[in-house]
Amino acid sequence: MSLRRPPRANWRSTWPQSVLLISGLLLTIQACKNAESPLAASPDPQVKASSCLEALNLQRLDQALEHCNAVVVSHPDNPVPLTDRSLIHTLMGSDEEACADVSQAASLLKGQNNSRDPLLEHELNVRQQSCKHRATMAGKG
Repeated sequence: MSLRRPPRANWRSTWPQSVLLISGLLLTIQACKNAESPLAASPDPQVKASSCLEALNLQRLDQALEHCNAVVVSHPDNPVPLTDRSLIHTLMGSDEEACADVSQAASLLKGQNNSRDPLLEHELNVRQQSCKHRATMAGKG
């Protein structure tokens, strides 16, 4: 009984699959490296809740969003940073993210029975109406 080796595949026939596999692995590694972990940003007690829009540069909205993300992490129970971040998302054209922040900020504000800021409450109501209108126009509401 002789053991025969299976025929060796021609490298030209397996090359496209190998390239796809390697490309997929590289993309996965890159995505994992760039993904922001919720644990990566740690709360900083020195960051003020109202500092999201300080020194806002409309030419560098990506930097403003990064800073505001840090403020939101540092003040998870405060609706102000979420409200400010929703404005940055709107300026960047990320309407769904903006509306998600508005919704979360409104929920947080409702939980603050005694210390509600009437101006912030009004601003969030207006933004929620805008989000509902946008969803209706897009056929999602």
